[in-house]
Amino acid sequence: MILSSSISDALFITLWDHVLGDLPTHVALAQTSKRLRTVYTQDDEIWRAACFVAGFGRPLHRSNGAGAVHGWSWRRLAHILVRHSEKCEIGSCVKANTCFAERYEDLTYTRVRTLHPHHPVEFHPLYFYLHFSQNHQAPSHHRRTVSTYLPTPSPSPSPTPPASIPDAVSILLTHLPTFPECRYAQYGPLCSHPNASCVFATFPPVPRLEFENGDGEVFMVVENPGGCTVLDVNRALAQLIPLDQYHLEVAHNHYQDLALASGMSISQYANAISRERGFLGDHEYPFLQHIVANM
Repeated sequence: MILSSSISDALFITLWDHVLGDLPTHVALAQTSKRLRTVYTQDDEIWRAACFVAGFGRPLHRSNGAGAVHGWSWRRLAHILVRHSEKCEIGSCVKANTCFAERYEDLTYTRVRTLHPHHPVEFHPLYFYLHFSQNHQAPSHHRRTVSTYLPTPSPSPSPTPPASIPDAVSILLTHLPTFPECRYAQYGPLCSHPNASCVFATFPPVPRLEFENGDGEVFMVVENPGGCTVLDVNRALAQLIPLDQYHLEVAHNHYQDLALASGMSISQYANAISRERGFLGDHEYPFLQHIVANM
């Protein structure tokens, strides 16, 4: 307490810079003394820089295009990320940015880069883990895809993915709910995992990603002025999933299993699950209304 109350501004800045990117340490420091609590409360740029160097951005909210999360401060987002990491059992969520940690230390914080042919980007491993089939030996009729396009961010090429094109079922499952006891052990839905959702989709972070087919035609654009996140890309990919019989059946079977396990009808389960809208409060469950309306 004596140290934290008498620390000079220069020393505080040095200390802050030393732990930049370590969100749990920042949360702890903000509770050390009244002075530090005041500093961390008054200057939200401290939290923004800490989140950026940790590799986290703010996904766009469905109801606005400004990148704000219900007007949440970066301080609140940092606390959400720290709390979630304490209870989540998914290693790729808890340690979402281990792969790029050292690079962020050398990157000027809060600076989003524009894509340029001479400065290629790397996609976050979660982009592939969440959106590509994990079963490479599955029969071709089980490997339904979002489209026939090879996703390539223009103008820089994507790293070689574990499969040639995103798998629609893999993407769909990141938007469907899971069993309550598995909520922190499975990505279902992705928006229930703020750490995985908020990681930047690329390194370095970019405000716009264009996905083009083999003919160079852009078929999907993802934009976030503060840096495109994994959730931003995930939601854009989900918009490409066709509302056809095959994917409706996948969703129906999934919801039916959850409803039976909970002792409810699908319509009862739909009413219950619709209130769980993820950490952004804006999640919509794909195909659920269509399934209920056609029962």
